[in-house]
Amino acid sequence: MKYSARFVYLIFCILLFQFQSAYAQKTETPQDTIQKVVIDTIYVQGNSFVFTKDSAFFTKTDTVIYVTDTIRTRVEEVVKQNKGEEQQAFYKRLKKTLEKRKVGEQLFDWLFDLNSSSSSANVSKKKSSSPPESADYNGKYVGNIYLKKIDIFGPSVTDTARQAASKLSQFYNQIHINTQDQVLKNNLLLEKGDALTPERLADNERVIRSLRFIRDARLIVQPRANNADTVDLLLITEDVIPYTFDAAPEGFIEGSVEATNVNVLGTGHELSNAIIVAPDESPRVGYEGRYRIPNVRGSFIEGELRYRYTMWDHIRSFTLSRRFVVPDIRYAGGIDVSYNRLTTLDPWVNSYPILDTFSRPENIPFIRYGIFNQDYWLSRSFGVRNFDDRTRLIAAARYNRQYFFERPEVAANTNPAFHHRDLLLFGAGFSRRYYTTETLVYTYGRTEDIPIGQLAEVIAGPEYGEFYNRYYTGVLYSRGGFIPALGYVSASANWGGFWRNNSLEDGVFRLQLTSFSYLIHRRRTRYRVFLKADYTQGVNRTQNVDFRLGLVTLNNEEGIRGLEGWVLEGNERLAISLETVAYPPVNFYSFRMACFVFADAGLIAQTDERLFRTPSYQGLGFGFRVRNENLAFETFQVRFAFYPRTPEGESWFGFRVGSIPIPDFLDFDVRKPEVFRFR
Repeated sequence: MKYSARFVYLIFCILLFQFQSAYAQKTETPQDTIQKVVIDTIYVQGNSFVFTKDSAFFTKTDTVIYVTDTIRTRVEEVVKQNKGEEQQAFYKRLKKTLEKRKVGEQLFDWLFDLNSSSSSANVSKKKSSSPPESADYNGKYVGNIYLKKIDIFGPSVTDTARQAASKLSQFYNQIHINTQDQVLKNNLLLEKGDALTPERLADNERVIRSLRFIRDARLIVQPRANNADTVDLLLITEDVIPYTFDAAPEGFIEGSVEATNVNVLGTGHELSNAIIVAPDESPRVGYEGRYRIPNVRGSFIEGELRYRYTMWDHIRSFTLSRRFVVPDIRYAGGIDVSYNRLTTLDPWVNSYPILDTFSRPENIPFIRYGIFNQDYWLSRSFGVRNFDDRTRLIAAARYNRQYFFERPEVAANTNPAFHHRDLLLFGAGFSRRYYTTETLVYTYGRTEDIPIGQLAEVIAGPEYGEFYNRYYTGVLYSRGGFIPALGYVSASANWGGFWRNNSLEDGVFRLQLTSFSYLIHRRRTRYRVFLKADYTQGVNRTQNVDFRLGLVTLNNEEGIRGLEGWVLEGNERLAISLETVAYPPVNFYSFRMACFVFADAGLIAQTDERLFRTPSYQGLGFGFRVRNENLAFETFQVRFAFYPRTPEGESWFGFRVGSIPIPDFLDFDVRKPEVFRFR
């Protein structure tokens, strides 16, 4: 059974790779010009703005404008290039028939949304994407900055003239509270009188798009007829519906429910409240609340307050932080203060062999402890001579203090995880960051900013403990970009640990690889192939406050999706995941679907085991994801999985329904110096 399962898995991977290669060969960047152009008319009421791709103008009287119908033209282009003659004739007849009535025309565009197609030739960029026309205004001075906030349903930042079709969409557009002008101005990097550069323009679009309450944003340059040295800017933004709800039931009267508003009254502030119900615990009803401000008064300082109270934890925390959002920022830093009472595994069972003797996780004894944590850090960015403005040298320092006001008995060799300690870290890094834009990577229509560049960092500093001192050293290197034959590839390597008595402890060595292919076109459906690989090894790991952070795992998203078990945790891990995602041209009231098939494989070893002599675990499955980019909700997913080998007591079949967050791209900015996580 062991060898047959591996054979099946190998065949599955080969078929997926052949699938990618076959479609990649069939995919060509459209080069032919559009031969059929359809002219349409737009009726504009008086006293209205009209926005086009690179300009805007105001009409005082009722006006009729003759324009190229780009949506219909795009349909003709895609049908001609990607369909056979028979299929082309079919869609032409269908389109002609439906367009006899306005409802039919809307139905055709609703079912076959072809506006967001992407060319594989356009993604192999090495610098930040910017609007092509912005290069013509490089070095000119910024004049006035105007704001245009479009409706959530109907228009887009590239087609502001479209209107919401349904009555429900129109009703919500009317009652929605748009993001306040001052919030958008606080996130502008450009001010009146600044010199304009295409990179700065693209960076500002990226910064605004990164806000959770903004779906998309675009900055348009407007020249002045009477002043050739000055240009105005028009910022077009589109909000999302800011309300999200989440529920995690565990039986009839147990579980949790959470409600979040990511844009309270248009202020950009985020408020989240959760109720946790556990009838067998005290208190029976717990609570968690968070209040977050993503940008305090235009300083790009993020602030958050958090409070959580249940039987197992009592958390009170306050955080302020500022990152190098763009290379121009000179200073970054943060403050993190928390006062918590928490629960963890009893130290005497804090080892894998003992844990394995328990038949049920809830039978494992726990202890409670209290910790007062203070964390402060500061970074300074410097330009590098003979390099461009997006290359920076960064120096950083951090002070972290952990004081336990409640803990078990401690001594020099007893419960080291609960020793008081002061950690002082210094870091130096070299960072080069560029960005390009894409669609249909992790979202289904939203503009996504893909980081390209490299990062090298060295971290070192002493730790002053209650009974002994240690010295930490660590190095990290990461790089990412587009490779013509493969697509996007991002890789990182890091090594670090504490030195005590000339020996290394609590060390970690990790290699990571993330890749996704160019967008593959097959008829009216598009595809991407994703690959992830992770190798992690611990070096002389000592006791950790939270045992779960003291081991690496293959559980769930860390390795084999949907598979769980004690035997999937250890000291060394190798995990590989291959996934093919299909994006069909289906748009149901802005809900878009992606279908996927995946294969996961992994090895896990204990300290005294050799990785490649341990049994392998695999997961094969398929499913679909649904997302509405007009909503702040996470992506909804339905997944089926099959497991040739499982831990004892686990099923060979897995079914999972729930929401998943949008994965983060590996960026190349230096953050606070920290001990590399073993996870």
